[in-house]
Formats: sequence, C-alpha cells, structure tokens
Amino acid sequence: MLSLIAAAALAAPSPIYHYIRSNRDGSEPEHVVQYRPTRTTVSVYKWVEKCKTAAYVTAVMSDDLLDARFFVAGKVARDGSQARFGTLALDPRLMTLSADVAPPGGPRIQVKHMLRARPFLLYDFDFADLNSFLQEHRPKSDFSFALPVIWPADDAVFRDLGMLRARYAGPEERLGRQVVRYDLRVDGPTASTGTLWADAAQGFIVEADLGLPNHMEYKDFRLRLEKLEAGSQSAWDALTKSHYAGCPAT
Repeated sequence: MLSLIAAAALAAPSPIYHYIRSNRDGSEPEHVVQYRPTRTTVSVYKWVEKCKTAAYVTAVMSDDLLDARFFVAGKVARDGSQARFGTLALDPRLMTLSADVAPPGGPRIQVKHMLRARPFLLYDFDFADLNSFLQEHRPKSDFSFALPVIWPADDAVFRDLGMLRARYAGPEERLGRQVVRYDLRVDGPTASTGTLWADAAQGFIVEADLGLPNHMEYKDFRLRLEKLEAGSQSAWDALTKSHYAGCPAT
C-alpha cells in the first residue's frame, strides 16, 4: 500500500533536491542536485563552480526501484543539455555491469564488473539511486545493498566495496526535520560505519555519512540536504542552463 501511495505521489513532479557532498569534516564541498523526472528515472547535476565542467548523469531504475538498470554518463553542455560520453548497463541474468565510456580527452574504456549481490547501489552516483528506493519503500526494517564504485585509477575501473547494511534505528530529529535513522555498516575489504537519516514523511535523504570515499579525491563521505525546490522539467532545465549563463565564451 505504501508503495502505491508513493507511486501516486510521483505522478506529480518530484521536488528537486539540492545537496552538498563533502568529506565528513565538510571539506571538498560539491553541489549534488537530484531530480526524478518520472517514477523510474533519475537526473543528477554535480558542480563545484559555475562556468567550470559539471557532471550530468542520468539513470533508469528497475520497476521496483531496488536498483538501476542503465546509466548515462555526461557533462553539462553550454546549452544546459546532457553531453553524453558513456553508458553503464546492468545484465540482471549475468549479474554484471558493463561500462562503455569515451571520456573527453581520454581513451575509450570498455569493462565489465561482476556484482557480488543484488540489489546494488553505484556509490559514486551519490546515493541518488538509494534516494529513489527510500522515497518509494520507506522501509521500517533493515535492508542491504551491494556497493560497487567506479574507480578510474584501478586497472579494473570498478571496486567492490562489499555490502552496505542498514539497520533501522527509529524516528528522531535531524536538521530541523522529523526523520528515520538507519545505522550503516559496510562489510567488505575495508569495513566502515555511518548513518543515514531519511525524511519521515516523504522518505528522501536528509543526511548520510560513511567512512568510505565515493570519489578518488575524497577521504570519506557526507551528503547533506541544502534545500528543496518545486520540481518540473522546465525548472530542471533552467538549473542546468544556468550553469554557463553569463560565462565567457570558450
């Protein structure tokens, strides 16, 4: 019943969620903006500084929103559109992720990664896939996901971080909101712990932290809600178009 209610709610435009991703101590902050144009699609716009290169990544989730089936990697183009340069596809039968990426200025990369389990979260997607799951299911019990991450410095390109396990810890208050807390644990090559707080009424992530980095330049991870704004495709397009608005021509 809760899943049906959540699905009905997303017949209307989803909000646009503005987050700051950083190390746990707040260093290396980056804006991470998430939007669900439809129930099963996710768009993410990530930027450190206006007029500089910004990521624009999209995903198609499974019908049950447990994990993603297809990602498109890209950057924000001068007109605000997604300049695509790669894809990542799940083969649910073989339990593999297949990446085909031609990054700007770099060689084409084609690799496969065997998942240890499903469902999975792509950790460098900044919990945008987890956010969709939480908004739909609003779990009142423990859950777990396999946790791969793209790590370009490694020859294999992917790292298997292990299993992310969330223990339901109940309601509390965080950042002025009524939330549900989950205590996080990663069982894998490098054990880690953290905490996840999700809005009690709507399920979206209010804050999350974990002792493992999800990008090479980081030492650990924190995602904190900055603000919400009313969502629509036109509002989203205005955001991405604003990235290069008034910037010098290149």
